[in-house]
Amino acid sequence: MAVVAINTRLVIPGKLDGIGWFTLETVQRITTAHPEHQFHLLFDREPPEDLFPGNNVKCHWVWPPARRPFLLDIWFDWAVPRILRKVKADIFVSPDGFLSSKTNIVQVAVQHDLNFEHHPEWLPEGVAKHYKRRFPIAAKRAARIATVSQFSADDIHKRYGVAREHIDVVYNGAGSVYHSAPLGANATQQAHLVRQKYTNGQPFFVFVGTQHPRKNLQGLMEAFSAYRAQGGQWDLMLVGTAMWRRRRFDARRPMNELPGHVRDHVHTSGWLAQDELAQVLSSAGALVFIPWFEGFGIPMVEAFAAGTPVIHGNRTSLPEVANGAGIEVDPGDVEQVAQAMRQIEDGPALRADLIEKGRSRADDFSWERTSALLWSCIAQAGSDAGIDILDTQAGPKPF
Repeated sequence: MAVVAINTRLVIPGKLDGIGWFTLETVQRITTAHPEHQFHLLFDREPPEDLFPGNNVKCHWVWPPARRPFLLDIWFDWAVPRILRKVKADIFVSPDGFLSSKTNIVQVAVQHDLNFEHHPEWLPEGVAKHYKRRFPIAAKRAARIATVSQFSADDIHKRYGVAREHIDVVYNGAGSVYHSAPLGANATQQAHLVRQKYTNGQPFFVFVGTQHPRKNLQGLMEAFSAYRAQGGQWDLMLVGTAMWRRRRFDARRPMNELPGHVRDHVHTSGWLAQDELAQVLSSAGALVFIPWFEGFGIPMVEAFAAGTPVIHGNRTSLPEVANGAGIEVDPGDVEQVAQAMRQIEDGPALRADLIEKGRSRADDFSWERTSALLWSCIAQAGSDAGIDILDTQAGPKPF
């Protein structure tokens, strides 16, 4: 039996974003699939223990609340080593990319992307400096690194000098709720109800994601304004909450810059639970997702699974993840994005083709496969250190 400790501090019910979902979906499956091992889950606030049942799982509330750079340093370098010693952990896994610099046990980091290395201006100055200081240290201390795309794997290899064979690609998945989005007459009725609830009954495009500078909400608003100027009739719905609200990294400024007659057709919902988000996605005319930088882009795969056409950017990992299943555009070309939106509105045959391609692409991604590959990464790190936790059965094929 191995004792595995996992940083689960970003599993915050009601506030889950990309890394939080990755952590929740994989840890639930790994702990269930491996009752032969003991798992200790580390939170920096009261643990949502009901999310992680099982006799082989124990949740710990580890002080302090790690919500500022200096508190993160204390949490990882002092509090985490203390709990690792207490539970006699063999391996520490950290899905948010940070590791402890004060422990000698085997560590595995999941580094989703290095956007802060390329564009530190997208983060508050102190946060950017903290990431740029801690992530290279974690990359060098990690026995293995998991990441969510070939793009990110190559970026980590080139930026931090980590051997490519020590980096495992573990793509994200889409929950079963998206794959089971309603079809047929039920879908038509659902779309009507969703539109009545969120967009005053109007058909709509949707954006899903944290309101963050790298999500290119400015470009999205400009493209939507151009689309309306060309005679487009659909509305736009934004799903997600602001990141670093006190720094005003949110959608308010680009929305306020829109002409009033356009702004009236933009709607915000805030954060949505998965079942509600699946309904919104499957009711939308298309997802418009044109960020400047993404390590993966979970909303794209969720939209594919929900049978929703996708307009996506041509930067970083997005072409890799879409693999031809969406309409690819330059996120800096407002007119090109607007034209793609008109194509979707005016082309039912195009929409049907994209829906079919998207559903086929969605089949390539599942949290079951993601979890199995992450476990293989963890097990390989343990095996390399003499901790025998490898499964006797063949592991999943890499992506």
